[in-house]
Amino acid sequence: MRIETPHVITTASTRFERLKNLFLAKLYKGTGISSVYEKILETATSGEMTETDEKHLRQIQVALNRFKPEDETVLRNHKKLQGVLRDRVRITIPAHLDYSTWQSKTPIAGWQTELLFRHAVTLQITTGCSNYCRRCNEWALPKIRGHFTQAAVKRFLKEPHIRGNTDLALYGGSDPMDWADGPMTLPDLLKTLDFDHEYSLLTKIPKGKTAVARQTVEDGFPLSVSMTGRNLRRIRDLEKQLGRRLSKQHATADLLIPACLDEDFSSVKPSITDSYGTEICIDGAFIVIPTFTSALYPFGHKKIPVTPDTTFFPVKKQGRPALLVDYFKPLAVADRHHDEYHLNSLLDVQVENILLDNGDYDLTPPGMRSMKEYFEVFDEKARQQRKRNTLTVVKRLKKSTLGINGYRTLSPDQKAAYRDKITAHLDFTRVSAVADARVSAASFFLSAIRDYLATASETHIIIEFLTREEFSRRRDRATNPESTDLAAMFSDPRQSAWHLFRYLALALVNGRHMNLVDEFISRWPAAYHPGHDRFVRHDR
Repeated sequence: MRIETPHVITTASTRFERLKNLFLAKLYKGTGISSVYEKILETATSGEMTETDEKHLRQIQVALNRFKPEDETVLRNHKKLQGVLRDRVRITIPAHLDYSTWQSKTPIAGWQTELLFRHAVTLQITTGCSNYCRRCNEWALPKIRGHFTQAAVKRFLKEPHIRGNTDLALYGGSDPMDWADGPMTLPDLLKTLDFDHEYSLLTKIPKGKTAVARQTVEDGFPLSVSMTGRNLRRIRDLEKQLGRRLSKQHATADLLIPACLDEDFSSVKPSITDSYGTEICIDGAFIVIPTFTSALYPFGHKKIPVTPDTTFFPVKKQGRPALLVDYFKPLAVADRHHDEYHLNSLLDVQVENILLDNGDYDLTPPGMRSMKEYFEVFDEKARQQRKRNTLTVVKRLKKSTLGINGYRTLSPDQKAAYRDKITAHLDFTRVSAVADARVSAASFFLSAIRDYLATASETHIIIEFLTREEFSRRRDRATNPESTDLAAMFSDPRQSAWHLFRYLALALVNGRHMNLVDEFISRWPAAYHPGHDRFVRHDR
């Protein structure tokens, strides 16, 4: 197997996301705010904006309200920008977009379109939202401003279906009950589908849409409700009308992660996205990567625009399978030849997640592994448990690989893969192998962080601000590692690999121990081995 030296893959950002990050960096530093805000206003008034652009502008405004800089020019431009967004939501007649127009706005190659549909997670059929939620994790601006036509929605459902992708979510930054095309509502459209399709509908039942929700349920279409303090009465009334309970995706207590107008732009909170894949919307198409919810990614995910330059798409994972993805390992992707494999490198957004993961238990939802929990895999207790489980692991491999026909019926490649899996497990029960894997993991992550920080500018400042208090605490407790051998420290089972790694990661963010880490990485280069699902030493 050929394993490349790791580096960091820079992902694309929208222009207003870049402006948002530039503004936050200046805001946190306390200098240059006026000129940046002037540029933001100029950009917002000089051309067309997408819905995602509007959301980033809203984030900029909320951040300004949180920090309240005393600059008259900024405050004047702030009021002007408020007027720009107010004008955006004053449209009284929602526009409709057909499929061919969407195609012309999204000029991507045939192989990209193929993978876009194959790995689609979300189809957002409406722009804007009639739920005026203060805590909107999608930062949607109020009022419905656009829909896909009924023909476009049917096409967008059909294209993934014929590629074996049959479980789309028909929501995103909008409520599916808001969709309409003339007199036709969503249940009317779903009844016209001439193919079986599994999709999910999550609604808050906007005001005035109870009848649409009722028709959706009575027609037999799957529907779940998201409960808040504002829609409990509507949900209960609808349940009384139907004579049954509705499926509830959330309870009020589950929606208390601050977002939108409650975001403080100072803290790091759990991710509110449980999927890897693509999103189709009126603005075009995006790759979606889960993130922690913070000033860096207030959505709880990064939306990477799909453009002609897109070279791969993440393999679709949603729900529990997505939570089981170790976000800090190279992703499984598909390329233009439809080959699926693991990247050799981390995306920049993954490195940002690593830097924001402080190990707090509440930061990762059940089923999602944190960096701290990953480093515990190398603890002596975990090694001994793997050794005790060897017989069970081998039996499971035999059952899943050999089946009823036995080892002799396997191809040479299958035999080699089977033996390799058993050898990898046995190897990972040895003290020396576990120590090497722990050092390799630390080297890989620190190498990715170093490479990321070498090119990051505004995002570097944002991360430094968000982690400043944690770094101060860790710096005060840490022993100066300058006179030590990092490889020896990471391989020592008596040393907390997590605490050492976390201190060094934040030290790099703050410009410390650069030479020490460089020397460690050069002496112990590491790469990800997807077959063994762990990091290995990789001498050039």
